[in-house]
Amino acid sequence: MAKAPKSPADVLNERIRKICRAGAARTGMTDENARVLIKELGLAFKLHLEQAGFEDRAIKAIRTKFRDAGRRSAPWKPTSSRVPGRPQDGSDGNRINRWLLPEDHKFYATEVNATLVEAKYYFQAWSMSNAPVLPRSEIQECFHWLVGHDIQPGAYRDPIQLCPIDLLEFANNPRLVQSGHLNPLDRGGRHIYENTFLMLARSNQLQGNLTLDELVGLMRNIVEQHEIAHDTNPVPFASDKDPSGPISGD
Repeated sequence: MAKAPKSPADVLNERIRKICRAGAARTGMTDENARVLIKELGLAFKLHLEQAGFEDRAIKAIRTKFRDAGRRSAPWKPTSSRVPGRPQDGSDGNRINRWLLPEDHKFYATEVNATLVEAKYYFQAWSMSNAPVLPRSEIQECFHWLVGHDIQPGAYRDPIQLCPIDLLEFANNPRLVQSGHLNPLDRGGRHIYENTFLMLARSNQLQGNLTLDELVGLMRNIVEQHEIAHDTNPVPFASDKDPSGPISGD
């Protein structure tokens, strides 16, 4: 007698068990462990969000973003292969697995490190506001070392603004969320899980090419200067003209 097909819940639980087994090799993870981890993680994420009612196109867009920010590099050649003299961009189709780059390239990462970065993004997404709750609790113990917090809805916050990131909003607009590095790659930072995180696009704009400490110091200095200016002149930019008077043209 043929076995009854497994339910989606049973398939998800089985994938989570495989994810945990792959993650148990934390200190001695091989490339093969990493490949199993990211394969099962991507499929589990897709199945779980489908069960929660997320649209396929949104799930695909999120997974593509994680792959391109995790294992794959940003456009890595200095000039475009399509338009001579212009910087390369995503339209060149020239992203590359990071471990295939020269080791001194700023986008380089080993396959294990690049995979752990991508895995971290999945767990951070599962920890955003309005994320569906995972059915098995052992994943918390298996990967707390990777994310530094419980893998449950609402546990993850934008590292710059320290505000929640909403998975539903992310799914509706994938450009809302970007990847970042505490110590930027242009400043000698490495593409490793300890140095990477998901962030709101606005936060990425604020950080620019600064380290997190530099950004916080800059913002603190700006606030202090405004407070000093306000204490000296409560309305520092106000005109000394009578606002009720006539306004003349040029």
